Amino acid sequence: MALCATAGAQELLVPAGRWQQKPAAKVKSTTILTLPFFDDFSDYDGVPIGNLWAPGDAYVGTDYGALPPTVGVMTLDALDADGYLHEEASTSLFSADTAMSLPIRLDGLDSNNGVVMSFYYLPGGGGLHPWESVGDTPDPSDSLFLDFYCTLTDTWHTVWSRGGTSVAQLRQETGKDWQYVAIKITDSRYLDSAFRFRFRNYCSLENNGKKGMMGNVDQWNIDYVLIDRGRTIDSVPAFRDIAFVKPAPTMLKHYRAMPARQYRASDMATTLSMTIANLYSSPIASYYSYRVEDSSGAVLYTYDGGYQNAPAEGYQTEPVHAMPSVGYTFPQSDTPVTYAIVHNVREGATGDDFPQNDTVCYYQHFSDYYAYDDGTAENGYGLTSTAATVSLAYRFDLNTADTLSAIDMAFNRTFDCANCNIRFRLTVWRAENGLPGTMLYIDQNARTPIIPDSAALYGGRSAFYRYVLEHNVVVDGSIFVGFVQEGSDYMNIGFDRSFNSADRIYYYTSDTWQQSFLSGSLMIRPCFGQSAIVSIASAESENVTLTLYPNPADREVRIDGLPYASTVTVYDISGRKVLTVGGDRIDTSCLTSGIYMVRAITTSGTLHTAKLIIRH
Repeated sequence: MALCATAGAQELLVPAGRWQQKPAAKVKSTTILTLPFFDDFSDYDGVPIGNLWAPGDAYVGTDYGALPPTVGVMTLDALDADGYLHEEASTSLFSADTAMSLPIRLDGLDSNNGVVMSFYYLPGGGGLHPWESVGDTPDPSDSLFLDFYCTLTDTWHTVWSRGGTSVAQLRQETGKDWQYVAIKITDSRYLDSAFRFRFRNYCSLENNGKKGMMGNVDQWNIDYVLIDRGRTIDSVPAFRDIAFVKPAPTMLKHYRAMPARQYRASDMATTLSMTIANLYSSPIASYYSYRVEDSSGAVLYTYDGGYQNAPAEGYQTEPVHAMPSVGYTFPQSDTPVTYAIVHNVREGATGDDFPQNDTVCYYQHFSDYYAYDDGTAENGYGLTSTAATVSLAYRFDLNTADTLSAIDMAFNRTFDCANCNIRFRLTVWRAENGLPGTMLYIDQNARTPIIPDSAALYGGRSAFYRYVLEHNVVVDGSIFVGFVQEGSDYMNIGFDRSFNSADRIYYYTSDTWQQSFLSGSLMIRPCFGQSAIVSIASAESENVTLTLYPNPADREVRIDGLPYASTVTVYDISGRKVLTVGGDRIDTSCLTSGIYMVRAITTSGTLHTAKLIIRH
C-alpha cells in the first residue's frame, strides 16, 4: 500500500478489482490436445483461451506483469471469473483461483522422450518504489501451486509450489524479476492420454481497518507456458522468438482517447515507444513495421522500420524499431471515428516459431470523452482525511469550447461493497494558475459509487458508470473534473498503472491543493455533448422497465413501472434540464414539440431512461 500524507489527507493505493471478462470460447468436452502445448497469453485478453484451458477464474491481460517474456500474462488473484471476491474471501487463508488445462495426449511417451513443462512466474506488487508498484504482493502465507492430474486414480498431485514473496526479494536472490521453472515429466502416472495440469493459489485479505481498502490481493502472474518433448531442465532454454513485450501505445501526445471535435493535429505524438525482445541466445535480424487502418480496414499509412539486429536475450534499442516516428496525422472529424494501429515484428523474412506475439494493435478512439487510462485498473486509488470533506480534481485541456454533460467513473469492487454508501458530489473547476480555481459546477444532490455488473459503454466490457450531470456546463480551455467527497471513508476508484498522468491529479483538504505523486491514471473520464446522454440511455436500455404512454405525447405522459416516490427529470435534445417532477405523470403542455430524454431515479437509487417525443 502506498500513501502520502499532507494537510490532514492521505493518498492511498490499494489492491484493485476487475470486471466482467470475455466469455471463454466453447469447446467440445471431448477435446484432447497434442504436443506442443504453448500459451504466452499474447493475442487475447479476458479469460484464458477456451481451446487450451477449461473454464476457471484466472484473468489474461497486458498490464499486471511488468516486462514479461512476451506481451500478455495470466493472473491468479482473489477474484472469481466475474470479478467479485471469492465467496470464501477473508483475512484468513482461502483457496482462490484455478487455471486448468484441457486434456493433453502424453501416451506413448516415456522418460527418454524429454517431456518438459516450463513457465515463468512473477508475484504482484512489482516496482522499484511503492508508488510505482503494480498489483499486490502475496504475503508469506499465500502460495502458488502447480498440480498434475493422474487419470488412473482421478487425483491431483502438487509437483511445484512457491510461498508468498516480493519481486524485490526475488531480484535480490536471482538478479531477475521473472522466475523460470522447468519440470521434467517422467512419472508414468502422467504419461497417459488425458494428462492435465493446473495452477492454483491461496490468498488472504489485508486487515487494514477500512473495508473499502479490502479488495483484490495477492496476485501471481504466469507467462510463456510450454510443454513439449526433446527438452532438458538444465538451464533456461533460448527460445527462438522475437516478440513484443508491451501493448501498443496511443498515437496521441497526452491522451489515450479524446472527443472527436476536440482533436487537433497538435495532439499527435512525435514518436512511439515499442518494447521488442529477442529471447534467443544469439542476435537475430528482425523486421518491424506498423500501419494505420480505418474502420473498414483500409490502410491509410504504413511505416517501414526495415531490418535491424536484435541483441541476444535482450531488448531492441535501434530507434527505427524501438522509437518509430509518427508520420501520420489523423484527419479532424466532428463525428466519432476509430482507427487501428497495427504493429508487426518478425524474424527475418519468414518469422519465428511463435508468431502470435508478433502483432499488437491499438484502437485509437475519437468519440465523446477524454481518457488517460486504458480501462483496466491494476490498483485502487482513494483519499482519507480528518476533514469533513475532501476534494479530488483531474485536469483536461480542451482545444475548443464544448458542453460537458457527463462524467464516467470506474469504482473497484471491495469487501462487503464498502464503496457503495459513500456520498460525493461531481464537481467541475476552471483551471487557474495550473490549479483548480473557480467552481463551475457542483451536484445539488449527492451520489454514491455504482459498479455495473456489465455495461454497454465502450463496447460492453466496461467498469465505467456514466453519471449524467444535473445540467450541462459549457467549458473552454483547461478544466478540472472530479468530486467533493463527504466524510473520511475510503472510496476505491480504479487506477491504471500503464499510463502516468500524476501531474494532472490534485486533491484538497484543509487549505491547499496537493499534486499526486502516485504513478498512474485515474479512471475518470469527462464526456461531452448530447451523445453522452443518449449513449447512457442505450447502455441501460437492456433492463429498463420505464414505459411512457402515450408516446408521442401532447399534454400529459404517464409513467409505468416506477414507484410513485421516484424523481423524474426531463432533458431537451441539447441536454438541458427542463422539468423535474415526482410521481407517475408528466405535464408536457408547457414543453415545445421535439425530442426529450426522461431520466427517472427510484428511491433505491436505480436509474432508468427513455426517449419522449412531444407533438402539439
